[in-house]
Amino acid sequence: MFLRLLVLFVSFCATFAPWGVAESTDCTTPVIIIPDGRLTQSSFPQNTTLWYGVYAQVNHSYSVEFEPPADNYLNAIRPRFGALSVFGPTDYLQACRGSSSVAVTPNSGYAPVILKNGNGAGRRASFTALSAGLYLFAVTNVGGTGNYTFRAVDTTLIGIRWNTATGYDVLWTMLNVSDMPITGTFMALDMNGQVIVAVQFGIPPGGRLALSSASLNFPRNSVGSAICSHNGPPNSIMAEAFLNGPTASWPEKFEAFASH
Repeated sequence: MFLRLLVLFVSFCATFAPWGVAESTDCTTPVIIIPDGRLTQSSFPQNTTLWYGVYAQVNHSYSVEFEPPADNYLNAIRPRFGALSVFGPTDYLQACRGSSSVAVTPNSGYAPVILKNGNGAGRRASFTALSAGLYLFAVTNVGGTGNYTFRAVDTTLIGIRWNTATGYDVLWTMLNVSDMPITGTFMALDMNGQVIVAVQFGIPPGGRLALSSASLNFPRNSVGSAICSHNGPPNSIMAEAFLNGPTASWPEKFEAFASH
């Protein structure tokens, strides 16, 4: 009987215990975020800087978000975050202070908005990893103690195949469905993962960009994959690809990495 009651008590505690993690105030022991879009909820002390990290892949783009769950209420006691600081794998930090080499795009005020005109207290920033390794984020709560959520998203678009056999070419199309101008880099890779073509691009809000293996002068009779990094929020680009042949076209996958 005692054992049964103990099991019920443990189950009850596990079911109703709030989500939480042990955050870190030390840049040498950051909380590691898996960049697959999962939300983690915890509590943020006031006037505190906490450290987080993401192990990034080279040429992949990422967005990180920190948001109080009640950020749409004015004058509520809740965390309010300052601008995010992002540091790359080779940036030198002494006593958790230093300069950053990472090009970061703050986009908290663009759709989906998490900080704008005094409403909202969240922060979001996007960046592209120019080298693989651990990227660190310093987040400071300039408001009151309260609950918040955080997440990281790999926003990279992946094209699993291109084929330039005789008479065949691939067309990639990207639509910017956000309200911010988006810049990025489209890369074509060979079968060994080596970059053979790299194109920087910009797409205005609501704009569209089309690229093809023919216009980019891909080598003929070759096969490879494609990767596209950008500085927009998650889901800000909708994309598609088609393999065009002499008599028909076939859809190819070209979608956000985190959608898998």
